[in-house]
Amino acid sequence: MKLEDLKQHKDKYCTKYTIEKINLIKKYFKIKSNKRVFAFYIWCRREYFLCDNKVYIVCFDWKNNNIAFESLYVATLKNGNVINFETIIPDDTTPKTKIYWDCIEVDCKNKLYTKEEFLTWLNSPCTTTEMVDVTYKQAIKFLQNYKKDTFKTDNYLFYIKRDKDYTWADNFYAYDIKNQAEMKLYFNSYIDTFLPVKSKDIFVEDLSGKLSEFQLRKCKKEFMTFMKEICPELNIENFYALEFVKQCIQPIEKDRGWGVRKPFIGNFEFQNIWIDDFKIYDMKPYFVITEGNNEWLSTKACAIDFLKPEYKSKEPYINGYYKRNHWELDDRTIKRLVEFLKAPFDYKKDIGYLIAKKKQSAEKLKKIQDNWKNSEIKTNWQWLISEYNANLSDGDEELPLDLAMPDYTLLNKKEV
Repeated sequence: MKLEDLKQHKDKYCTKYTIEKINLIKKYFKIKSNKRVFAFYIWCRREYFLCDNKVYIVCFDWKNNNIAFESLYVATLKNGNVINFETIIPDDTTPKTKIYWDCIEVDCKNKLYTKEEFLTWLNSPCTTTEMVDVTYKQAIKFLQNYKKDTFKTDNYLFYIKRDKDYTWADNFYAYDIKNQAEMKLYFNSYIDTFLPVKSKDIFVEDLSGKLSEFQLRKCKKEFMTFMKEICPELNIENFYALEFVKQCIQPIEKDRGWGVRKPFIGNFEFQNIWIDDFKIYDMKPYFVITEGNNEWLSTKACAIDFLKPEYKSKEPYINGYYKRNHWELDDRTIKRLVEFLKAPFDYKKDIGYLIAKKKQSAEKLKKIQDNWKNSEIKTNWQWLISEYNANLSDGDEELPLDLAMPDYTLLNKKEV
């Protein structure tokens, strides 16, 4: 499975089910809750989990809507090539027909899992990520030795850390050794799979509050240089080695929405409006306004109903990695918002942005312009609806373009 596919399906598989599986393993073997567990790719119905020097090989089953062990083996990796292989719950040996798992045909008839099968898997190519062309044996050795100071320069430590704020997601961090200051690294992409090309693609947040702009730029420059160097254990660039760690330490997130749009990306006033497929509360359609134009920097936000002049909630709004307090718009901002949504949509600003950023080829730009000549979208409100519809998942109900805009001047005059 490609890294992009793994991230795309992270919510469906990793978030909900893998966390349950990891917790079940921790509970069964009395592993401390703060212990890191690395989860590898499924191979012939079996899933592999690494904690310290033990690899847990598991087939899971569902009983009464609860996850349970169907079979369970533990391989203890000792010094050298010594492996202690223990059968905890053997495979079900009752006759079964062939089953299909991830397009692989698996024969389950009278077959017990063996040490030889584990050794075959251990020496097979790692499929956890397409960026790492190594065997599972190499991957396990690297993960066993991975520590916070694995990627260290004279001036910085670069590492992966699980956030302790709201979602416990894994992110890139840097530590300034001389100034004893921690920084968090953001990339100019919602899926930070590929090494940034330029320093401006990285945003560095000073968590200590004592670093200058010069020191932050210095960190970005050194990060760009060091991440292109080769990690000797995996023979890949350091950046992808850290990405590999992120893929194997399961992020604990809830209902993460991946599709986020900034509808007004040209030279528009309200560039802090967002369309987000992260469904909240009663699942009804809404758009989000953040306090600032940079989504990840805003500490306040409000989710506004498309169908009536109401905030979705006055509780903190959580989106992906970030939690924001409720931002109640003042009357002046609401008035400007209403005027903006009623105003004609200037598609030339949008196309101008695409030209400036070289987002589309000349052929595609011409097609976009031709489509606009016959477009039904006349106002910013209709454009917002169009962007919302474009961000829906299959089966979700679209909003009609002629939907009447609620009287948002009543936002602060009604109780939620």
